[in-house]
Amino acid sequence: MGRTLQNIVAVVLAGLWGLGVYVAHSRGQLHSLDRAEAALAGYRLILRGVRTPPDLVTIVEIDDAAVRRLGTYPLTRLDLARIVDAVARLKPKVIALDFLLVDKGPADGDDALARSLNAAPAVIAAAAVFSRSLQAVRVQDEQGPLSGLPKAERFLLPLKAFADQAQVGIVNITTDQTGTPVAIPMLFRSDDGLAMSFPLRIAALATGAQPLIEPERLVLGGLSIPTDADHALPIAFYGPRRTIRTIGADALLSGEADPAAIQDR
Repeated sequence: MGRTLQNIVAVVLAGLWGLGVYVAHSRGQLHSLDRAEAALAGYRLILRGVRTPPDLVTIVEIDDAAVRRLGTYPLTRLDLARIVDAVARLKPKVIALDFLLVDKGPADGDDALARSLNAAPAVIAAAAVFSRSLQAVRVQDEQGPLSGLPKAERFLLPLKAFADQAQVGIVNITTDQTGTPVAIPMLFRSDDGLAMSFPLRIAALATGAQPLIEPERLVLGGLSIPTDADHALPIAFYGPRRTIRTIGADALLSGEADPAAIQDR
């Protein structure tokens, strides 16, 4: 009987310890496990293998051939406008331009890019600026599904000339202690209100649906998307570079790209 009781106590204590570790880690309070979790996450992706991505997205990359064609890098805004125009002519659902357009450039380039962004539904990038290294801090005296969102000191927004022609999404990601990207927050907040992430803004524009915010979940049209407690989506890669369909900007500018790779994508 004494031996049995000892076993029961040991099992209960082990269960309580495991539960405590789980709760602390899920709340981001057990940073000592981050390195182990990062390594295990990497192994899980390797064991899962390469997955076929959905036929929804095409990446247009500014490749070496495009830089040789256009003659400069970083590209001027006139050249960016040429690429956006080439994409828009092929009638995509959304153009997502992953650049921080926060500084003024030559007037002709800025005007050309603003006109190009108006040619098709478009999303451009902004960034959240934080006053401390820990971005997601749960505020104890707040309640509700938004209390754990990353709270920014301010947002680094694109110039008004561009923001007036496109929607804006926040591009920040969450990293572990080693600097490895691990998740993408879907929502951010500041004293001025809420802001959508870059990918969520793109998905909302492409589907024509506004996301609904629920505890540990986002609803977008007919999709119900589980998230972490702070409304972040863990990053799970489909595979190595170019697993998602990728075409060079040079092929696009020269007319060699397959129009079906862009249309309705």
